Amino acid sequence: MKKLPYIFLAVIGIVSAQGVQAQEREELSVMREAKEVKNLKFRAIEIVELPMAIQDKAAVDFENFRIKEAYISENELYKIVLVNKDNFTQVVFASAKGEWIKPNDKS
Repeated sequence: MKKLPYIFLAVIGIVSAQGVQAQEREELSVMREAKEVKNLKFRAIEIVELPMAIQDKAAVDFENFRIKEAYISENELYKIVLVNKDNFTQVVFASAKGEWIKPNDKS
């Protein structure tokens, strides 16, 4: 019975380590996508063709902006051109899940 808490802690450690590994794999995937953004070719799409996840995320994260233009690449990365009331333009990139991707300018 004295070993039961140690077994419990070992199981919790294994389960949480797997979750961290999955998150690290996802982060590496997004970073790899970010490096590839510069080399992608995008084609224009209608704003209504953007996935709702992206539209919802843009409405929250860029509440003072509106989507002016939208583009999609071959591997379903989205380029979104945002504009505010002062005509300041910002370009952002997103995955189909609505995750923002930051291009790596150092490569």
